[in-house]
Amino acid sequence: MIKTIKVILILLPLVLVSCGGGGSSHSTNGGGGGDGVTTYDDSPFGFHPASVTKPGYANNGYYDARNIGVRWTRPSLYAFWFRVQPDLDNPTYYWEEYDNLYGSVPEGINILANIATQPRSYDAGYEIPGTYLPVDESKYSLFVKATVERYDGDGIDDMPGLVNPIKYWQVNNEPNVTKAGYAELQRITYTAIKEACPDCKVLIGGATGFPEDYIADFDLFYAPILAELGGRFVDIFDFHWYGTADGEYRLRDTATGQDVLKHILSTLTANGFPPDLPVWITEMGSYSGDPADLPKSLPFQTERQQALDYFKRFIYPLSRGVEKVFPAFGLMEGFMHDNGYFDHTGLIYDGNGSDDPGLGVKKLSYYTYKLMTEKLEGSEWDDVRTIRESDNVYVYKFTKKDSGNPVYVAWWDYFDDTGSSKTVTLDVGNIDQVEVTEAIPNADRGADLDENDYPIFFKAETKTVTYGQVDITLGDSPVFIEVKQ
Repeated sequence: MIKTIKVILILLPLVLVSCGGGGSSHSTNGGGGGDGVTTYDDSPFGFHPASVTKPGYANNGYYDARNIGVRWTRPSLYAFWFRVQPDLDNPTYYWEEYDNLYGSVPEGINILANIATQPRSYDAGYEIPGTYLPVDESKYSLFVKATVERYDGDGIDDMPGLVNPIKYWQVNNEPNVTKAGYAELQRITYTAIKEACPDCKVLIGGATGFPEDYIADFDLFYAPILAELGGRFVDIFDFHWYGTADGEYRLRDTATGQDVLKHILSTLTANGFPPDLPVWITEMGSYSGDPADLPKSLPFQTERQQALDYFKRFIYPLSRGVEKVFPAFGLMEGFMHDNGYFDHTGLIYDGNGSDDPGLGVKKLSYYTYKLMTEKLEGSEWDDVRTIRESDNVYVYKFTKKDSGNPVYVAWWDYFDDTGSSKTVTLDVGNIDQVEVTEAIPNADRGADLDENDYPIFFKAETKTVTYGQVDITLGDSPVFIEVKQ
């Protein structure tokens, strides 16, 4: 059964410029090193982390991140007090590990760095037992200020040869009230960061995690922290969002059906935070294959399902005002090494575990991410418009900064509907033709593709506009809709 829905769009002539994995927009403020350096500070396209470090892989480092247009990295190694200052009675700081870590990030990829006392799973003696609080607040504050100063790029006590300053810091990660004192840690760390770098931005640790009972867990564990902070000591709010590829990208609590983002925003304002507080998602994920039953029983998902879901997990939050989205964990599979959920979320196979065709094989999602950044980088990110969200049809409008021309994204959530396709009639105005490009490669697996053939394995067609209207037939793949030149 084919269903037809009319959606009104206005398309202006568009000239596409391919920029080798990331578009043409740029900014020169923050996060990128030096006057005139292209930083893509406003880009939403991140990864946690964006680097690959796999023995035997030919392109370790940031090769793949640059290739597919990643503009932000959140390194998996946090700036830990116990590693930088291993002797609390000796004020000597050891920077080599972090100089190598941050110094390896190339220009054009901004850094969001986490800073903390010690790992969650390891007691190094730097926290008061049962709390997040440092054993010596004064010494911890000095560590924070020294760390931020070394990597802020202001020319004072900077790392030698620093080319990619860090202007964004996050305090620890995923706090909850089962361990006391996180709000106080946020205050102490925020204050120290701002003293060292007034223009740096500070994120609160992300609210975790999976859609089931998200709001109940948030209210129990996270809302008390926000209440204690009382609207202060946070520049950017972060929440994490994982799940499956059956519509959970829509940011709904699967237990109650409630809108998670709406609930988070109302909780923030109820506790004194401004209504325009920036919101990021620094961890989001879906998977391919058949993970072990960790963290819960999970259905098999194809590469195509993962690619479809990842795409929507970017576009939908951006339409809701979320500023950045970072898939996790890692561009390459192999985070926990237990064949569980987080060992299947990457875009490149690591050669281990189930459903793995071999080290270095790219998934369909790898190429979808690359096409997405090439089509949308340089958009007016604060003006992503929702054209339609009804009858399982979703249409969004992006506007390119340099030209003012629109790029539309449309999809049909076939898994919540009947039939094999849905036809959408678009009113596009006085133009002759549009080009419609599917966002998922025309293949079942990435292993079936030749990377050198990119992007011809994305199905594209030219549609004639008749009296200002054009019919677009949507299948399982989202599409980009642009004016044909």
